[in-house]
Amino acid sequence: MGRSLKQQLKYVLIIVCVIASVPAACAEAEQVVTNSGDWRDVYSGVMYANLRGMPASFITDAPHATDMPNYLDKNQDILLVEAETSPFFANYEGTLTTEGFTVSETYKSPDGRGANLHFAGELPDITNFIVLDDSYGYNAISVAPYAVKSRSWVLFADHENIDEVSGFLDGRTVTNLLIYGRVDRQVNDSLSRYNPEIIDYGDRFDNNIAITKKYQDISEISQIVFTNGEFIENEIMSGREPVLFIGTNVIPEQTVNYLNGSGIDTGVVIGNDLTDAASMITARTGMHVFIKFGQGRGAGGGGAFSLVETLDEFPLPKYDLIMSVVSADYNQGTGGLEVVYQNDANIDIFSKSSVSIFVDGAQVATVGDEEAIVIIEGTTSGVSYDCPELAAQPSLETANITAEVYAVFGESPRSLNRLLQQTLGVGIITFVDQSTIDATKVLYTKKTERLAVTVTNTGDVPCYVRPDVLLRIGGREQSYSIVNDPLYLPAGGSESPSCRISMTDADIADNRIVPVHVAYGEREKMLGKGLDKDLPLEIASGINIMIIAGVAIAIILIAAGILLRRRRKE
Repeated sequence: MGRSLKQQLKYVLIIVCVIASVPAACAEAEQVVTNSGDWRDVYSGVMYANLRGMPASFITDAPHATDMPNYLDKNQDILLVEAETSPFFANYEGTLTTEGFTVSETYKSPDGRGANLHFAGELPDITNFIVLDDSYGYNAISVAPYAVKSRSWVLFADHENIDEVSGFLDGRTVTNLLIYGRVDRQVNDSLSRYNPEIIDYGDRFDNNIAITKKYQDISEISQIVFTNGEFIENEIMSGREPVLFIGTNVIPEQTVNYLNGSGIDTGVVIGNDLTDAASMITARTGMHVFIKFGQGRGAGGGGAFSLVETLDEFPLPKYDLIMSVVSADYNQGTGGLEVVYQNDANIDIFSKSSVSIFVDGAQVATVGDEEAIVIIEGTTSGVSYDCPELAAQPSLETANITAEVYAVFGESPRSLNRLLQQTLGVGIITFVDQSTIDATKVLYTKKTERLAVTVTNTGDVPCYVRPDVLLRIGGREQSYSIVNDPLYLPAGGSESPSCRISMTDADIADNRIVPVHVAYGEREKMLGKGLDKDLPLEIASGINIMIIAGVAIAIILIAAGILLRRRRKE
């Protein structure tokens, strides 16, 4: 109270100095830079920046890390997101500091899921959440614009970390919860208490259209971004426009139908790889489509001139779908064109083909699939197409016969977003398949969670079989292949191959009758015949009969021993 003005000014000066000496980590970051090889770190860093209204940058490789300081704004403090184990550039905080930047905070990510929950916790005002499985990177891209526009945080969850995610949500206010795409049963069960909205049509394009419509519900749009869902890019993540998935060289039919009725007249294709698709969109919808193939950058973060460089794209995990045609033969014994397809991917492929047949250069027939067929991962599968036109051709044995195969394929029957075009010679064979089979039993063993189908060779010749079943699991119908490679059955033989399927009591109640399909034939690569049969689902407890017998014998021996002792005592 009695201090002089000089003394008061002295204390004020001390306080100002103390405040000025607080470490930079206490300052508020104004831009986010991510240095990580884990796409989930990059995704969460960009999403956090967009929800905070800050610019975001991410490193794609070591050379890119050395260039990035040229394009960052030195007037904005940096939040550096850096992977503990997989950064692209070591000690990047030191690099930025040396270049004159202020790194106000560095977050060391232990893994992508850890970063995802960390930044969710840094946004206490967010009460809307979208949950998806990070095994499907394209799902994260699909929901990103809607998440930004609706101020929702995207959470990664599966059966391994759902307890942690559920615990996080327990400590937050949850206004809206959306489960997007396919997730583990444990995720649905754990989050059911929030009465979530679920978008899962079993197809990435149908799901993508559904989330785009939700975007339209909260914001008018006249422009849309086209991508294939295989990489992160700032425009895709910005939330300014929704993103719509297209194939590299095929536009799915449902996507075309949506665009034609959407009222959207302008689209932007991200990346050079989709230029052919851009032309297809224009041809089929009449939209004005632009291609974003590069970005302009001011020298030194706001310099007087701009450099046009390639887009910063961070790749997402994806399934490489690789399909080819192994052979084509005309079977004079059946009058069919037999085409053998090969799936070299690690997931099942669905394919729909149109095959044009030429004899000595002149087209004589076109055959194909009415519906998409499935080719099991890592296997070959033959299809026989009726072709009476070839039977009418003279001198087939000496003619030059070729087949032009035009096949669209993808990971589901409605996701045929890839194209195969292949021309090959057609051979001449004569073979009549004499095999016959029957499917007699479907048995589910609860203890081992295995479903078995009993198939019997009822004919006089050996054959190969490949059974599959249609089940309703978690309220959703899905086909399950019992075996990957065709199973050999000798004449009169019987086998009960099985596969592991987790079924609850509710699932069992939904599958009292199981539709069974068995593809079969004498030749392993040409299972040209099919058996369809509905069989009752039988349930086994899984108790081993040998164990029961052993226990019974033990009881008898013990009883005999007790009786013998009593007699001795008497």
